[in-house]
Amino acid sequence: MAQARTGTSAHIAYIDGLKGLCGIWICLFHYLLAFAAFGYIGWESGIPQAERAGYYFRYFPYSILSNGSFPLYVFFAVIAFLPALRFFQNGKAESVKRQAVVRYFRLMPPVLVCALCAYAVFACGGFFNQDLAAHLDNNWDRAFYTAPLSWTGALANGLFDALWNGNSDYCSVLWCMNVILFGSYFSYGALLFFGSLRRRFWVYAAFFLLSFTAPVYTAFLGGLAAADVLAARGGAAQSGRWGGLLALAGLVAGIFPEVLLPSGLTEQTLFGIGAFLLLLGCARSAALQKLLSRSWLVRAGELSFALVLTHFTVLMSFSAWFFLAVQGQGLSYVPALTLTLATAVPVNYAFTLLFKLFAEGPAERFAHWIYRCVA
Repeated sequence: MAQARTGTSAHIAYIDGLKGLCGIWICLFHYLLAFAAFGYIGWESGIPQAERAGYYFRYFPYSILSNGSFPLYVFFAVIAFLPALRFFQNGKAESVKRQAVVRYFRLMPPVLVCALCAYAVFACGGFFNQDLAAHLDNNWDRAFYTAPLSWTGALANGLFDALWNGNSDYCSVLWCMNVILFGSYFSYGALLFFGSLRRRFWVYAAFFLLSFTAPVYTAFLGGLAAADVLAARGGAAQSGRWGGLLALAGLVAGIFPEVLLPSGLTEQTLFGIGAFLLLLGCARSAALQKLLSRSWLVRAGELSFALVLTHFTVLMSFSAWFFLAVQGQGLSYVPALTLTLATAVPVNYAFTLLFKLFAEGPAERFAHWIYRCVA
């Protein structure tokens, strides 16, 4: 089992495990939306605003899963948490400056490969989401790949359009790449400009108020604040209940029904608060660290970015085709869905490994080379 620790290592086992859990959750979330979107009230759900609460609670608690965007925002918080924790523990800005230099070059190659792979599947007629949408009467499936794609468009999407504009024409998950890029630089800037101030929690308070104008970035602020609190408290995990209670509170905030939120409070703000509490809870709970540091979860965390970037293409091509094929052979809905999910596991794992080896790994080396050239 991987060791649980809270030190300054670039890889903290329980954080890798948390990333792995979130990556799996995101993948499952999209599979549920594609094949079993019961209770889903989000983007392209087709549910009128006045009917969303009733539809959500008709399928509760399953609708918690079918509206489960929280793990993505935990990813956002972790992006800020890791460099902030190292900064607050050793007081050195070199690693933050280094990440600021290489961030685009670390993100761009995997995004480019993702867009090009999606175009290749499209050009071969490999997407079956429209057939799946007609078969299941699923508005979410119907929303994708409605316009022609091109290899030049894929190049533009991977090089800048996804990273700067959040364009997701080639792969739905690319909508958040600009959030990751801008949120990363917000985190680096906050650390470099305000990270050494004695009363910087006033800065956090000001940023939190400002985040209501762009709530999608609240999770990055939550990651910064969680790292600061952890470093100030010494970072040692404890065997008591407080860590578990904090993590539970964060989870409750992250899955709280959107339809019950008061006017002016968005789910993105609540996701950020939930991620802050969850990170603090995991950092303070020895039991949670032991659980999250299991070797398979740590490995899943190492592959999480590759899984996030590959699973959607697999879902809309192979998995959609497979489900339609087995249903066409007379298999009923539940067995067909079960078999589809079972086959999706090895297929996604294989493509994740390939992506890690041929896209994400070279991207890391490319980013290191860029830094050596300019340092």
